[in-house]
Amino acid sequence: MLGTFFKFLNKKKSVNFTELKSVFSRFQQILAGNNTVLELIAQLEDKLSGEYIFDINYLKKIVYQISGEIYRVIYNLNRISTNKYQELQKLHSDLHIQLEKIINSPTNYLNDKYILTNKEINSYNVESVGSKMANLGELKNQLKLSIPDGFAVTTSAYYRFMEYNDLWTKINDIFRASSIENKINANQHDREIETLFRQAVVPEDLQKSITKHLNTIDKRNRKRFKLAIRSSAYGEDDDTFSFAGQFDSLLNCLPEDVFSAYSKVLASRFKYNILVYSKEQTLDKNRLPMAVGIQQLISANTSGVVYTYDPLHLNTDYMIISATFGLGINLVSGKSNADYFKVSRLEPDRINERRIAEKSTKYISDRSGKIICVPIAEKVKKVSCLTNEQVFELAEVSLYLDRYFKRPLDIEWCYNENNQLYILQCRPLKITPKKVLTSDILKEILSQKKAIMSNQGQIAQRGITAGIVRQVQEEDDPLSFPVGAIAVTKYATPRLSGIIRRARAIITDIGSTTSHMATVAREFGVPLIVNSENATQILNDGMEITVDAEENIIYEGIVHELLEYEAESEDVFRDLKEYQILRQLLRKISPLTLTDPKSPHFIASNCKTCHDILRFSHEKAMQELIELNTSSNHFKGIKAMPIQLSIPLGLSIINLGGGLSDDSMRHAVESIDQIRSIPMRAILKGLTSPGVWATQPVQFGFGDLIYSMTRYSVTDRVDNNSGQNLAVVSENYMNLNLRLGYHFNVIDTYVSDNINDNYIYFRFVGGVTESERRHLRAILLKEILERLNFKVVVKGDLVTARIKKWESEKILDILEHIGKLIGFSRQLDTKMHNNASVTKYFNQFFDENTKQVHSLK
Repeated sequence: MLGTFFKFLNKKKSVNFTELKSVFSRFQQILAGNNTVLELIAQLEDKLSGEYIFDINYLKKIVYQISGEIYRVIYNLNRISTNKYQELQKLHSDLHIQLEKIINSPTNYLNDKYILTNKEINSYNVESVGSKMANLGELKNQLKLSIPDGFAVTTSAYYRFMEYNDLWTKINDIFRASSIENKINANQHDREIETLFRQAVVPEDLQKSITKHLNTIDKRNRKRFKLAIRSSAYGEDDDTFSFAGQFDSLLNCLPEDVFSAYSKVLASRFKYNILVYSKEQTLDKNRLPMAVGIQQLISANTSGVVYTYDPLHLNTDYMIISATFGLGINLVSGKSNADYFKVSRLEPDRINERRIAEKSTKYISDRSGKIICVPIAEKVKKVSCLTNEQVFELAEVSLYLDRYFKRPLDIEWCYNENNQLYILQCRPLKITPKKVLTSDILKEILSQKKAIMSNQGQIAQRGITAGIVRQVQEEDDPLSFPVGAIAVTKYATPRLSGIIRRARAIITDIGSTTSHMATVAREFGVPLIVNSENATQILNDGMEITVDAEENIIYEGIVHELLEYEAESEDVFRDLKEYQILRQLLRKISPLTLTDPKSPHFIASNCKTCHDILRFSHEKAMQELIELNTSSNHFKGIKAMPIQLSIPLGLSIINLGGGLSDDSMRHAVESIDQIRSIPMRAILKGLTSPGVWATQPVQFGFGDLIYSMTRYSVTDRVDNNSGQNLAVVSENYMNLNLRLGYHFNVIDTYVSDNINDNYIYFRFVGGVTESERRHLRAILLKEILERLNFKVVVKGDLVTARIKKWESEKILDILEHIGKLIGFSRQLDTKMHNNASVTKYFNQFFDENTKQVHSLK
């Protein structure tokens, strides 16, 4: 293996000093660009908290700055990689064009379309499709939940319909005649409106658009389908009025009935009770423009409603689920008996109360296009509509939506004949406050609660929540993480993004507010506290805690008053136009889909967002630098100065700038004190510690001797800069290549004040003994490195390990231990006989370093 490795290195192209400095300079520019963009993304995401005032010019400035920085990152990556990643330029250009379309549009660059399919709809389309359809689009496209197949007929189509039929003038005449002051009969008003819309004609261009999309649904179905035609007015579910149930929605429509049904839904916008309820004194064309959802009707076995809080008592411990057999028509209107489930919000797999109603009838869709009421068989009248598993699934999905939308919700749902869950509607729940808590009263209450952690780490995403602690490892299956739990983990790694959809909050020992994981947490609105140092030691599995990621305090137990205060708070900025544009921009900027560099899908063509391009470029830049420096064979033509050390290491140094003091000799470094490279000094401090470098001769067995003779013939042919070991350094960077006897060691590291830049790459291969002993030493190195918090992979006698995004002080502490490990493990394969040897030398290494190692945990 070692011989193959050296042969591979010999094929690498050598570089001159100017080229080497240029590569390193571009690498530093990539790091700087990466940090700048992550900080800008964090700024944009923080603006969604509602604590800051900004305008469209601010958004333009930041977006163009992000785009420019990413362009420079891509340019520098291609320069150091000989243009391996040119396709990133095209991907970046396409994203830039999309961002420009969003930022330069006063409302929405899709708002001139008559039809938007489910795939096109997100929350930023709310002016085009209304909040009901916008929320459903968000569920499908951002949260990957099932909604009925279909499309939205937009508010642009509504204006086209109204103007084509000259309806504004005619409605105004009816409106004036039946104004509240004149006390005209409401039934007469509604009959005149219905007649007006029944006589109206859907414009031909709109008919063609609707028919085209109905045909698309038809192609996806093997049998004749029915439709639900649902109102989705813009402003229907705003904070002032809730028009729930007041606009018409028609079920069980056949495709040929769509145009008449569409007209009926539009007509319901102008019914008498709507005008009274909304207190309209004059008819405003721009108020409550009506979009319409045209959806395939789900053949429902069971239907119902979830309130993510008890709307009457605002109990933050529970959610309420109501369910009935068949379609949920009468359940929504409150006219039928329903099963009732009270489910814990802290443990969504716990049903605290259930009441099974006697259900005598249910509503179904018949073949003729009618909704009919049919009797329920006697044997199932008192049977629960839902299994326990379905209750738990509903609770988990509802918690997910509640957290994502950051408000209590009213959710309509159904299970189809195959027991697949569909969300039919999701809107804000109008709640009755349990009591009014002023900030002063709340402060007094909180002063009496026990704070487990206070101001430890940094807030990466704000929010207040409570739940049960679940410690999680990077390699854990995300689906095993219980929905609604609070994740406590060591690293803020994007590979944990799979649990972000399930976790109520995340707390990490290590990490940065501008890390890739932080941007993913902000995208899904998950409260996140990073860099707490010791949360994994304080917060144990099963603990109930309340996380205040507004004030950075973690309380013991469930602080109900704090949760109620949070639930009653209104997000007054959520629906402002600037916030809608910001959310739309962030869809193209911040989501991260490339989370695992080891995955075969981690390729340039899979970059979908600005964040993807940034993550990919950062990872490949580090890879390019490490590969360039994995052998001193690259640097044949570069002058290297020997370092005079207290141990016979035979080490020389290449200074990229800032790595040596000004008074260092031109031909040799006479003292460690002349080394200014921060990581290099840490390594040498450990390597030259008393007793680290063993000097006694080692004992070989006959097999080891024969093996060493064959190894020597391979490795001796490697021109390793006249047998010297080599370090390439700058003030913050070090690449150390060591060949000590028959093993080869590489340490590549960058240490700075910016936590996102900091990393250590460790590689070790070889040895003088036969394969089993070399493998035992590799296992020993793995266990030692994992104790030092590295992520380690062992293949035979090859050990590779990485650690990144730690504060500089801790990185330097680890590097000092690595220096000691290099000396400690030299020729140690000769002493490895069995697993007991691994335990023996593991304990021996840490007996020497107990205090330092404990400080890292």
